[in-house]
Amino acid sequence: MPLFYPSFQSLNLANRIFESIADQVPGYVGRLGTAWYWRLPGGTLVTMRLDYTVTEERWDTIRAQAANPRAGMFNSADFPFVTYATSPTSPPYIHDLKGIAEWANRLYFNMGHLIADVVEWLEMLSAAILNPRVTSPATFPILDQLEQEMVVYALEQLDGHFTVARLYDAFNTRISRRRLSQIARQWEEMELLTAPPRRVTYAMRALVEADV
Repeated sequence: MPLFYPSFQSLNLANRIFESIADQVPGYVGRLGTAWYWRLPGGTLVTMRLDYTVTEERWDTIRAQAANPRAGMFNSADFPFVTYATSPTSPPYIHDLKGIAEWANRLYFNMGHLIADVVEWLEMLSAAILNPRVTSPATFPILDQLEQEMVVYALEQLDGHFTVARLYDAFNTRISRRRLSQIARQWEEMELLTAPPRRVTYAMRALVEADV
């Protein structure tokens, strides 16, 4: 695959995201060229880059990679900006054309959720490297088939929102609303869902992907 690089203006716009992450996660080295770097415990070097998913002018995905095989299923992660759009018809991205870069649909971008997910991934990555048992935490539930389907539905149909009413409409022949609400509260307490309005966290996404 050929390499594509965003402009320096695009990188400067993206700095806001990475600087906010750096404020919450120790080990930030800085940006070198077109990548941002963290040095985590256990000799782990994390690289994050901007990539595009639609056109050469749309750099809308953060791709993260850890140079440590002990990280297991946390070794890499993608954070597409569109996942954090508050409007399905107005996904956010950095519009980079003729050397001039600006946010497109920035008002529809929940950057806070993106930053929180990247921070959580970095923290889980550090924990997994220092203690490999973290990759299968005893406190995490073993999801049954229905629970996995509900999480996937939330990710694919509800933009990551774990909305009890919407999920009940989709799965009411297989689960009661009371049970669904109970599961949502339990997962929120385990930090597999955020506080209301509930969203699926990266930890939950990793848990589902590991079971697939």
